[in-house]
Formats: sequence, C-alpha cells, structure tokens
Amino acid sequence: MSSILAVGPAVSLWLLFGFLTGVVLALMILLAVIFSRDLKRGITTTINESLIEGLGERKGLFLGNLEAELTRRGVIPRKPLDTASDLVYRDFFNEVRIYAIPEGKHLRYGYRSSSTNEAVALGVVLLIPLVVGSLVIVTLSLLRRNSTNRALFEAGQSAALLTKTADWTPM
Repeated sequence: MSSILAVGPAVSLWLLFGFLTGVVLALMILLAVIFSRDLKRGITTTINESLIEGLGERKGLFLGNLEAELTRRGVIPRKPLDTASDLVYRDFFNEVRIYAIPEGKHLRYGYRSSSTNEAVALGVVLLIPLVVGSLVIVTLSLLRRNSTNRALFEAGQSAALLTKTADWTPM
C-alpha cells in the first residue's frame, strides 16, 4: 500500500496542477451560472444581432429563406412553442433561439446561443469527481511525501548518532 502512495515530486506537482485546474474550471462554471442572463434555458454563451437594410416588410420571406439555408447546411430549426423567438435549433450541447424583428424599413436579425441544462449538468457531474479525486490524490501524495521526508531526516539523525558512538575500526 505504501508503495502505491509513494509518488515522486514531479507526479505530485502534476496532480496538484490537475487539482488547481479543476478548481479553476469549477469557479469558471460557477461564475458563468451566477452571471448568466438566461438561467431558465442554460448558460447564455453568445448573443449576435445585425440590422439588415430594407427587409422590414419581408420578415416572413426572410425567415423562410433562413430556414431553408440552415436546413441545407444541416442545422434543422423548428418552430418554437413560445413567441419569444421565431425559430429554435437544439442539440445536446446548444440551444439557439433565432428571431427577426421589423424596425421601420429594416429587419433586426439575431440569435441567442445557450448551453443546454443537460450539458451543464453533465459538465458539473464530470467535474466533481475530477476535483474531489484530484484533492484526495494530492492530499495522500503530500502526506506520504512528508512522511517519507520525516523518515529520511530521522533516519539520518539516528545513523549519524549511531556512527559517532560506534566502535569503528578502519579496514
């Protein structure tokens, strides 16, 4: 058992780096969740908008063409159940809400990309064992290293004392 716990300093530092990386990732996810503006639908990652000149009265035609172009590219949107957006695309990792709003003669086209709740939950579930496991391994590694260093120091002290008090005859 003790040979399993005896890891070298380089491995210990690597495990400590892994633990610190896990903590940093956990803090980043926590901050993203806290400061997200769209918690009901996951963590909002991007919001993009553009104003398209002269298409204010052609919203329906624009959305039809947009849906056809997205479908041709393998992104198959569907009609949403709510009225907050015009089209929705969803896969395991992302949910994109697409909208077009007439503003006078112009059309504001935008989309809001959010990570799905399932993806966030999977990330947290996978992150917890990584952080906890790294913490346990780093703790055991540091305890074993301290124990080994203490044993080496005490053995050296004892060997020095025994060597000074021993009857020694040169060969």
